[in-house]
Amino acid sequence: MTTNLPSSIQPVRDALTSPTTYLLRHARGTIVFGTKADLSPHKQFLLDCAPITHILLGDRHHASEHTARLAREVQAPLCASKAEAIAVKPIVADRILLHERQQIVPGLEAIPTPGHTRGAFSYLWTEAGRRYLFVGDTLVPVNGRWEFWVTQKNRALMRESLQTLAALEFDVILSNSFAAVPHAWLEVDHASRAAMFDDLFGRL
Repeated sequence: MTTNLPSSIQPVRDALTSPTTYLLRHARGTIVFGTKADLSPHKQFLLDCAPITHILLGDRHHASEHTARLAREVQAPLCASKAEAIAVKPIVADRILLHERQQIVPGLEAIPTPGHTRGAFSYLWTEAGRRYLFVGDTLVPVNGRWEFWVTQKNRALMRESLQTLAALEFDVILSNSFAAVPHAWLEVDHASRAAMFDDLFGRL
């Protein structure tokens, strides 16, 4: 089921055909979970969120000239794993993240989830006893079912990533894929999480 997001998480979407870009307010500023979307209509809002400390790419499919321009305009580093940074050239990633579990800021953990792409990250935010999992487009809610897109050679990586995600306790899962319909984020409980991963493993 859908849920209201806390005030720390702000979804931004400019058109029905565009992905949802999420802004996360934390103690030191604001993080943008980057997408290809042109956020120029929201430029003043983004500037008002300063300082923007990171623009995090879940994977190579979230980078475009729009993303690079946003990074320049708000003077924030575009961050990606090495594999994804290589894949997005000539767009330049300003900060290379080791492809391992790590804390980005207090409360936000980067979790490697390769499969959809080789260097993909998901991000887990903890706030007031609730946990919010940003999965990029590793998993996408499409009309009531979680979908994934993975090449045959990456299927083993995707299975390992699903095992990692299935072991996490999280309350809300958020996708920023343009294919997410009708909702880009959903609240889950133990039973619905288990059912979701059982279905995914059964189809992988």
